[in-house]
Amino acid sequence: MKIEISDYCIRCGICEDLYPDLFKRNYEKHCIDILADEVPPELEDRVRKAADDCAVAAIRIR
Repeated sequence: MKIEISDYCIRCGICEDLYPDLFKRNYEKHCIDILADEVPPELEDRVRKAADDCAVAAIRIR
């Protein structure tokens, strides 16, 4: 499983606040960094919840 963040992300930081093990706000590049290239199976439920919790539905799962 992989995560993508769409260009329309508003960088509100909800993902980082709720899931700091998966996301980190990058103040220099004004974006949200994804901390895992490939999501381990034990974090897949958290990724699905993060996608559901995103304020603008910018988190996509591949």
